[in-house]
Amino acid sequence: MSPMIIAAIILITVVVMFFSPKFSNAAVCVIGTIAMGLAGFLPVKTAFSYYTSTSIILMVGMMVVGGGMFHTGLAGWLGRKIISLTGKGERNLQLVAILAGWIMSSVCSGSASMMILYPIFCSICLAADLSVNRILLPMFTGIGFGSFMTLAGSGMCSATASILIESGYRGWGFLEPAWFGLPKAILMTVVLFFFMHKLLPSTYVAPDAAEAAKAENLPQNLNGKMMISGVILVATIVGMVIDSPVCPMYMCAAIGGITSVVLGCLNEKQMFASISWSTVFLIGGMTAVAKGVEESGLGAALAEKIISLAGNNASPFALIVIIYLTTALITQFMSNNAAASLMAPIGIAIAKSMGIEPYAFVAATLFGSAIGCLTPMATPALGFIMEGGHYTPKDIFKWGLVECACSCVVALIVIPLVWL
Repeated sequence: MSPMIIAAIILITVVVMFFSPKFSNAAVCVIGTIAMGLAGFLPVKTAFSYYTSTSIILMVGMMVVGGGMFHTGLAGWLGRKIISLTGKGERNLQLVAILAGWIMSSVCSGSASMMILYPIFCSICLAADLSVNRILLPMFTGIGFGSFMTLAGSGMCSATASILIESGYRGWGFLEPAWFGLPKAILMTVVLFFFMHKLLPSTYVAPDAAEAAKAENLPQNLNGKMMISGVILVATIVGMVIDSPVCPMYMCAAIGGITSVVLGCLNEKQMFASISWSTVFLIGGMTAVAKGVEESGLGAALAEKIISLAGNNASPFALIVIIYLTTALITQFMSNNAAASLMAPIGIAIAKSMGIEPYAFVAATLFGSAIGCLTPMATPALGFIMEGGHYTPKDIFKWGLVECACSCVVALIVIPLVWL
């Protein structure tokens, strides 16, 4: 059996397991790593080295820094201050929900942002007698905006950066995802300003009183530990933006994370709890699988097939559109991290076959995975929002179509201009 056939069997098995609810994403990625190692596509001794790549160290370090903000109360204080900038009218709250989610998820993980903001908005809706389903989807969308403001904002950014580095190219710059994230956030906010009232359900959903009570425990004033956490965050981000060869981005994140622990912003137990281990295993495992696909020659074969189907004279832009739309489709039914990781090596192989740099093609996989918003399977936070706001699948699909349209417009303009 040829190496490409073996690699194809492994890849198909991994994809099928991703689609099945019986297997956790982390377990699937470990199985994929083991299979690629035993098949000889990866050196067995170093097969699991992808789980400690520089991109994962960066991501873990920022998770710990964000955890310090959460445990000192700085994140909660910041969330309360952002929301206090507006009145309690529905339109004002919707806009501030977008803004609050955007800012919070730029410095904290999406899950932490959700945990902080959800009780606050439940409390405000309860006091103002507003339906919570008029607020939660705007908040979710805002949290999605922040995920593409920095390299550390989402697992997809880290995953595609790791695959680029393992293929011999540079990873993303710390602020590089914002080329897409910022225009998308602006366009989507403008569209929602005019059409949000038509997209959200009109049925009344009472806020969760138990969640609203949690907002009462958020700090009202800054204290010493909160200020220390804030200084660590700012210093870490400044170091990442500078990205000095002496202290590169991943080292800045590691320093920021351990400083948060040493200075008491969170303890060791809280540090480990702040790390999304499933995301670590997913990114590490899928980087290993991607490397196996490349080494087996399967990536190049798939690239040649895509090019032949598109036509031998197909332009790079046409192929970028194909990769983008393919990733956008599969991310509706599996983890967006996995979707980006599966498609990135194919994008790199297409670029190599055309003799050009791969950044535009990998960016297409990254930003294609950003529109996992039509079903809750791509983004667990969407499932939480559906339950809290009693949204129907039709509500989610209608809202998601608008977000998909905005994402497509921005991505297919920005990617060729910035990376092609």
